[in-house]
Amino acid sequence: MVGTVRRLLLAAALVALASGGCATARAKTPVAPPPLDVPAPPPRIIVPPDPEPPPPPPIITEVTPKPQAPARRPAAPRPETKTEAPKPADPPTVAPAPTATLQQALPTTASEARRQVRELLERAKQDLKRVNPATLTADAKSQYDTANRFVAQADQALNEGNLVFAAKVAEKAAGLAASLPVR
Repeated sequence: MVGTVRRLLLAAALVALASGGCATARAKTPVAPPPLDVPAPPPRIIVPPDPEPPPPPPIITEVTPKPQAPARRPAAPRPETKTEAPKPADPPTVAPAPTATLQQALPTTASEARRQVRELLERAKQDLKRVNPATLTADAKSQYDTANRFVAQADQALNEGNLVFAAKVAEKAAGLAASLPVR
């Protein structure tokens, strides 16, 4: 009987603890923070583009003076002789200003551009045919695959009439293909 009483007291204590915890527990709802006070964006300032820089100053080459005889002590001036003003020296020569950059001449017609792109593609294809992909390292194999994709993209762009993109991609393909080791 003592064992039964203990069990009942233990059960009553557990019920009291369980019911006391449920009676006081409440779910806390998060409090929404107050809205932020966002300042207005600053006014837009439109800056005009810089004017073209002035052309570079002309390059002036120095004129070497003619060697003169050693200076002599001048004689006392005579009142009856007139001294003439010295003639001005020749103006220095101005060399033409060199061009800042060299650019490849652009093709004048679309047919000329197509011909150049086709030449680049043929060169890239020939270089890729000379490469044995099985003997390449992982990096070289990646370059080989990239060069093949560039060739395909250039062919597609050429067929679509996008000559600028075709030329750029064909140049990249030719460069990559030329850098790969041959058999």
